[in-house]
Amino acid sequence: MPLSTTELREFKERLLQEEQRLIEEREALEERTSHAAELERATELSAYDDHPADMASETFELEKERALQENVETLLQRVRTALDKIERGTYGICDACGQEISKQRLQALPYATLCLVDQSRMETR
Repeated sequence: MPLSTTELREFKERLLQEEQRLIEEREALEERTSHAAELERATELSAYDDHPADMASETFELEKERALQENVETLLQRVRTALDKIERGTYGICDACGQEISKQRLQALPYATLCLVDQSRMETR
């Protein structure tokens, strides 16, 4: 059964809230990464020799922040795709088979673009 206008409005509101949360998270991550990179450059320029374990720890933290940034960007793109699909009238339709995505799946993952069957197929490849 297709989503009602009320359900679409509720999903849109959830997606807009998630978009805002992700934008704020991205900004915080960018700030932390920028600050960490500045500290790393300052440390490289100093006469003080870092212990290799300290340098490895700093590198690990910087890479972790960058991975988190990539994850946030991916989620933000998925949310924006879902919002676009609402505007085009294709929200809740599986990109692979064209069937409806279950409301339960959309409630759990409002930016889902595949039904459970096609998602399972994609994951087992």
